[in-house]
Amino acid sequence: MSKLMIILGIIAAAAGAVIGALIYVSPGQMQVLGLTPEVAATMLVGGLGLIGFGGVIAALDKVATATQGLRVWLSGQDNGQTTAAVTATTVSEFSPVTATPPSFPVPTPVVETQSSISKIDALIEESKHETNRAVATSRETIAAIDKANSEIKEALGVPEPEATPPAAPEPAAEDTEAEAEDTQLFVVEERLIRGRPARVLSDGTVEAETDDGWMRFENLEHLEEYLDAMSPGQS
Repeated sequence: MSKLMIILGIIAAAAGAVIGALIYVSPGQMQVLGLTPEVAATMLVGGLGLIGFGGVIAALDKVATATQGLRVWLSGQDNGQTTAAVTATTVSEFSPVTATPPSFPVPTPVVETQSSISKIDALIEESKHETNRAVATSRETIAAIDKANSEIKEALGVPEPEATPPAAPEPAAEDTEAEAEDTQLFVVEERLIRGRPARVLSDGTVEAETDDGWMRFENLEHLEEYLDAMSPGQS
């Protein structure tokens, strides 16, 4: 599986590099065929990613094989000790002759546990080295992918995405002040101007009913000018 991914990654990366070179040499023809710089960058990055994942899978397979060998070796050690204990018990039960203990102390055999522990430690260290090597390979592959992607974009002239500027805050304070001023106005005088109802507000402005509805004017002079301009005689 790992070898297949590595082979596919090499093929995809090579195809991406070839497409990028063709786009650089004849961009018009490649654009007609639908091959863009993004396609070349995607194939190159995908190929490098497949190569990296293939290396990671191969390292994990080695770690799994080492772990399985360690388990088999430990199970063999356990089975050997159990068989020796059962054999000694059977011989002691069915032996008709009882051995007399010697008058001098018999030294007990030293169990060779140091070699077993050293083998286990060696397997564990090997597994750690394989794992660290796989992690380092993955990091190097990712860094190489990022570097290759940036180099391809620079060579093909693909612009970097620009950050959108933050939206300008709405003038909420000014609207609030204007609404507050509108709510504080009150009618000072109501009158008829040229047969149209009008009212003078506390800030000096004038509201009058026109052909377009109620409108506000700065003062009475502006209202007179508006009515003169809208009268049939002046039009």
